[in-house]
Amino acid sequence: MGGMNGCRDIQPLLGMYALGRLTEREMTALQAHLDGCPLCRIEAAELRGVAEALVHADPERVEYRPEPPPWLRKSVFDRIDGARRRTRRRAAALGLAGLTAAAAAVTAFFLLGAPAAPDGPDTPTVAYSAGGVRASATLTPRPWGTALHLSVSGLTPGQNYTVWLERPDGRRTPAGSFTAQGSTRLVMDLSSGMKPHNATALGLSVSGGGPPILRAPIPRP
Repeated sequence: MGGMNGCRDIQPLLGMYALGRLTEREMTALQAHLDGCPLCRIEAAELRGVAEALVHADPERVEYRPEPPPWLRKSVFDRIDGARRRTRRRAAALGLAGLTAAAAAVTAFFLLGAPAAPDGPDTPTVAYSAGGVRASATLTPRPWGTALHLSVSGLTPGQNYTVWLERPDGRRTPAGSFTAQGSTRLVMDLSSGMKPHNATALGLSVSGGGPPILRAPIPRP
């Protein structure tokens, strides 16, 4: 006869037995237990009766269908809405913090400038003169392109000029423009979206077109 431990082990199988869902091995073990345990035999018989009655159950003929109380639906959806609001507030707070940090980083970049690259093989210096105009420029590579430090003299006062970098195919990428002030040497910082190693020459011309006033090849390391 099966002891208490045997009954506890066999209890989970009784429901599956009533529904006819046991494997052959499980059925053999259950039958061996039922042969020596009258209590489990009674429970198994009761469950088989319930299982047989379920076959004749027709959900469409059920006259009463239990409904949850009205307050339960509202309570559930109130909890869901509350969780959504808390999630949105956390997301908004994190997003605002991220935007604030990004804005601070961008502001610092433009106020302080990108870290200067040390002079070296990647920082070429160009010096040229023609027709009384003298100029020198240092090209410093930046993540966004090239920073130019330009010194120039001998230009026509009041005239607008454009500085540019020239590509190998002859196309020009502007690096900035300025207006000459008397005969004083002008010193300025300009920028171009082209990297120094992609440029073959640095030039200066009158804004609006025309031949270059100065054009100097950029030395290679």
